Amino acid sequence: MRRFHPKPVERIWGAGSLGFGPGVGEVWLAEEPLLLKVLDPAEWLSVQVHPPHAYALEKEDSPGKYEAWYVLTPGEIVYGFKRPVSREEVRERALEGTLDEVLNRVAVRPGQVIHLPAGLVHALGPGVRVYEVQTPSDLTYRLYDYGRPRPLHLEKALEVAILSPLPLELPPPRPVPGGEELLSTPYFRLHRFPLMGRLRLRAERPLLLTLVEGRARLQGEELPLWATFLLEPGEEVEAEGQGLFLGASPG
Repeated sequence: MRRFHPKPVERIWGAGSLGFGPGVGEVWLAEEPLLLKVLDPAEWLSVQVHPPHAYALEKEDSPGKYEAWYVLTPGEIVYGFKRPVSREEVRERALEGTLDEVLNRVAVRPGQVIHLPAGLVHALGPGVRVYEVQTPSDLTYRLYDYGRPRPLHLEKALEVAILSPLPLELPPPRPVPGGEELLSTPYFRLHRFPLMGRLRLRAERPLLLTLVEGRARLQGEELPLWATFLLEPGEEVEAEGQGLFLGASPG
């Protein structure tokens, strides 16, 4: 039986200039085909959309981008449109600054999972801290930016955007050893592992774990909040404390 050997993943600063809170806005890179982030914007992020693989490979010679958020603090997000819209209407509203009137603003709560498939128009609101898992792509088309003087990618965004409302609710979580599988997609899976005294996990596939709440000790060492490490298939880890781990693995 293989035991766990600590393997932190590479961490880079990714807060940008939108006023992220202390300790967040960081990005973790790993050998596995996933990118993890903790985001906490001080103002609305741009309304954007990511292309699917087929479009991105043809037009950008790059893979597409697929994401999900796990909500850590309450607030509001943009999730698609309130009603069906046309490309012409979206283009006109984006240019004249009235796109917000047809965007679907949704209140979100801690513990909620938001699936962001390619093509979904979305934005993160101020103060909504999220754990984000995504495929490792930088392809983002900015559709609307609340009057900030940054370039839009309007025509590309309109080519890939889903223009009808999408349901937000997901199927109920599926029990797994030590916790729950919250979301399963062809590109990644998202898990939640409560730590209530003692938690033992064994990875069946590569598993990236992040401490998002509380306090935990691993092999006698105190973990800082947002500590992120990789378990390879067959590796085990045992943690003690009171908190919450989120786990991401390839689909």
